[in-house]
Amino acid sequence: MAVEFRQLTIHFDPTRGRKQRESQTVTFGSTVQKAEAMLKGFRLRYNNGDHHVLEQEVDLDITRISGNAVTVAADFLLRDGSGQH
Repeated sequence: MAVEFRQLTIHFDPTRGRKQRESQTVTFGSTVQKAEAMLKGFRLRYNNGDHHVLEQEVDLDITRISGNAVTVAADFLLRDGSGQH
């Protein structure tokens, strides 16, 4: 069984305190039998002052495998402790 990797980037719009979900589909050179998603990196940056982070969530799920196409969904949430939930 051959193992193939594909890299993709999922972008999220700026928001405050609510979970977001975005999906992206990637294609392979042959039919996919099984797929897993992994996180290569995560960057958190504030552009103003100190932030006390209350909650962070990044979660990846394979939501569909169809032939040689795999759809990955990412859940993303950042919530700081400043009362702006």
